[in-house]
Amino acid sequence: MAALQNIRNKGGILVSIVIGIALLAFIIDPSILGTPGQNRNNVGEIAGKTIKIQDYQRRILENEEMIKQMNGMASLNDEQQATIRENTWQQMISEIILTNQYEELGIGLSGDELYDLLLGNNMSPAVAQLFADPATGQVDKQRAIETIKYLINSPAGTPQKEYWLNMEEQIRTSQLQTKYMLLLAKGLFVTDAEAQEYLDGSATNVDISYIMKSYNTVSDSAVSVTSAEIKKYYDEHRYLFEQPESRQIAYVNFDITASGEDIKETEDWVASLKEEFAAASDVLEFANLSSEEKAMPKYYKEGELEDEGLNNFLFKEKSEGVYGPYMQGNTYNIARVADRRMLPDSVKARHILLQPTQAGDVETFRKLADSLAQVIRNGGDFEEIARQYSADQASAVNGGDLGWFTQEQMIQPFSDSAFFSKKREVKVVTTQYGFHILQVTDMTKPVDKVLLGVVTKEISPSQETINKIYNDARTFVNGVTNEAEFNEAVTKFNQTKRLANLNKNDQTIPGITGGREIIREAYLTGEVGQMLLTTDKSPIFEAGDKFVVAVLLDIREEGISPLNSVSAIIQRELIRQKKGEVIAGQLEKAVSGSESLLSVAQKAGAEVMDATDINFNSLQIPGAGIEPDVIAEVIRMDENKISRPIVGNQGVYVVIVNAKNTTEVTPEQVEAAKLQMTQLNINRVNYQLLPALEKKEGVIDMRYRFY
Repeated sequence: MAALQNIRNKGGILVSIVIGIALLAFIIDPSILGTPGQNRNNVGEIAGKTIKIQDYQRRILENEEMIKQMNGMASLNDEQQATIRENTWQQMISEIILTNQYEELGIGLSGDELYDLLLGNNMSPAVAQLFADPATGQVDKQRAIETIKYLINSPAGTPQKEYWLNMEEQIRTSQLQTKYMLLLAKGLFVTDAEAQEYLDGSATNVDISYIMKSYNTVSDSAVSVTSAEIKKYYDEHRYLFEQPESRQIAYVNFDITASGEDIKETEDWVASLKEEFAAASDVLEFANLSSEEKAMPKYYKEGELEDEGLNNFLFKEKSEGVYGPYMQGNTYNIARVADRRMLPDSVKARHILLQPTQAGDVETFRKLADSLAQVIRNGGDFEEIARQYSADQASAVNGGDLGWFTQEQMIQPFSDSAFFSKKREVKVVTTQYGFHILQVTDMTKPVDKVLLGVVTKEISPSQETINKIYNDARTFVNGVTNEAEFNEAVTKFNQTKRLANLNKNDQTIPGITGGREIIREAYLTGEVGQMLLTTDKSPIFEAGDKFVVAVLLDIREEGISPLNSVSAIIQRELIRQKKGEVIAGQLEKAVSGSESLLSVAQKAGAEVMDATDINFNSLQIPGAGIEPDVIAEVIRMDENKISRPIVGNQGVYVVIVNAKNTTEVTPEQVEAAKLQMTQLNINRVNYQLLPALEKKEGVIDMRYRFY
């Protein structure tokens, strides 16, 4: 049953299989493949195939149910649901686009090939790991076949069965991917000439001296750029200005924070419980029933508590009364000692874990735990028994030794038993993992510690405060219908205007949690300068702990940015280039008639700098920064000759090569470089393939219309 238990334990791994953004992850579902076209039920289009919202949502629900089932979760929070939606979309893109590739190239996987990977001579490492003997690493194939047969015959929906079926599919699709990638790798041949050129780049090293005049030495007003020059640069470099689809908004926040009255009311509420708390017979029960937040049980020693007054109250005064109210973070609290003990900070222990595999086994394993504990008390070899019986193989190989640990590192029942034990005492402890035979082998010196009962109440804004803040937002936005009126209101009410660039599937806005509704409306609003409205047609959004009023400033479609939006960037680049021409002219005069770089530096008012071991593959020049053009120039230069002015990223340079050393490239190095370059090319394919295919095949994402 160990292999079956292994599958149970590894069931959580299914989460990464289900939601991981792998190239291939799921069986192709023909029902998601429709015909091109757009209507209100379309969530997008992948490689010409229409994706209906009903089919997309069905896939999302399947993934959500699988994750909840494998993790024992009753529900998923908003963040988890958003992650699943995004990953489901990426899965569908991978499936459709790559399946098209497989079909076009005739790549497939036969039943015999799949069986060979699952249970044959070429068993996948993932499968072998499930059925391998921990001690020897050997796989018992007959046991594997029997276990898988048991799983396949299990009722539909059984977590272990679903895990195995998904593993089968992962292995199948992974093998298809491997075949595809191997086919692509065959086309990534590196020639001897390419390898030689690559090696030559690092075979020649130079030591240089240089001067550099920064662009800042020429003022912007000293050069001029015309609109015609900007237009010419834009036309010749349009490829530099590709942009993704985005929206820009301006917005104002109204923070929903507690007022002074709210803070005082919270303090008074906590204080009103002091007398009742002091009289309570069960400190922890009263605290847990009264508190908004149930505290994790922990024994504190002197100096560990954040509140200095509470620390003195407990350890200097040794008081057993109620302390507080005191503020900690965003809460008011009162505290009382629930228990006081002499306890170590950490213990060293060993254990033997007995794990029932079926409900009917529980009593059998309980009795076995009691029997083995008694054997150990009577002198039995703990280490040998651990190696033979313990389900925790990580510690069993070390005779059950867990090493040193603190209270917080173990679950509570196990931790309490360990820290309340005497050294060498043998106990049987029941936890969610099974039955543990526990023995503490060493411990630090016990010190005075206390277990606290704490009644906590968060300081939060009252409904009256929330209404007041909402009215402030309503006053601000009253009569505001467009960008101009929005800006007037910002000035009138002395608010801070913020800007944000939004992608259609973003979940948050800088400084705002829960801003998805604002983002969605920014994409559904078709007119620049228009106020964004909620689904209830209100201009006030509630996002996390804020009310937000926003206006749409810009709609940026995917493609080449319009000239007016990038003209300032182009102007800065042209100013830099013209400054380079001015400085180069100045340095030309300084170089003329000079016999040394020092002489050039004195004429130019610059400082001579040195840099060593520069080669063609260098990323930067020490003291200067990233300067590929300068590096390329100096590698080709002869020794002891002053260069012409070289225009770089930071400024204009004049360089002299002091020493040049070239090493011979051997045939063995060329062969090694070919292998290295081929592997680098394959690695690039691994992460560039799907984005490239996406761009080629086309993906239209309209999920913002629904989420």
